[in-house]
Amino acid sequence: MQITFYGFSCFKLETGGQTIYFDPYLKFIHKIESLAKPDLIIFSHGHFDHGSLMLKTAYKHWLCPIIGPSQLIKWMKRKYKRLIPTENFTAIDNGESLDFNGCQILATPTYHPLNRLGKTIFALHTRSRSPGNPVNGYYVNGFYFSGDTKYTPEIAKSLRGLEVKVAALPIGGKYGVANPSEACDVAGEIKAKALIPMHYHALIQQVPFRYQPSHLIKLANTQNLKFKIHPLAIGESLDVDD
Repeated sequence: MQITFYGFSCFKLETGGQTIYFDPYLKFIHKIESLAKPDLIIFSHGHFDHGSLMLKTAYKHWLCPIIGPSQLIKWMKRKYKRLIPTENFTAIDNGESLDFNGCQILATPTYHPLNRLGKTIFALHTRSRSPGNPVNGYYVNGFYFSGDTKYTPEIAKSLRGLEVKVAALPIGGKYGVANPSEACDVAGEIKAKALIPMHYHALIQQVPFRYQPSHLIKLANTQNLKFKIHPLAIGESLDVDD
């Protein structure tokens, strides 16, 4: 299994012979055609910094199926009806699972309490009605991708009995996402072997997040954590035994 980080919350997962992109907000990638063509795109929710408004460009190059929460899929079917065939969309909601070419995909719960300021920023910046809730997390072949979430015990409950080799968790600490301490709490409860921090790049130039990977590493140095922390640079990959 190989996991590649592309900034914000965008990851490429290569597992079981499949290439899957999560939340393809590709702000730092100048040429999408330079990226490996995926077999599947998975969205956690519809906020612009998770790629919903880039789907038109991504689909032109990739022509692959799309999975996401039912409310978001309904919106995408309307917005992209002239570009993307309806049969290319599949809805999945919290607690549901599906098989994609031998990869079992489980949608998990999140807690994303976006405040009024956050909602205003998203509304002014994107002028889009793409639904920001509900948010799905996902578990695929040992990789847990949380989407946007703060700490909630429901995550560990949903993953009970499953081996989490790597967890990708937000650490920014603003706009309804976890801070480094909460990310460590989640990783510990789900017994993750490794944690990749995400969702700490500034949404726009004037809107930075509160915490960065350096804060996560500093916190980890004061605690006896049972998992490794892997802050990945944009384009950097982590190889994990299947």
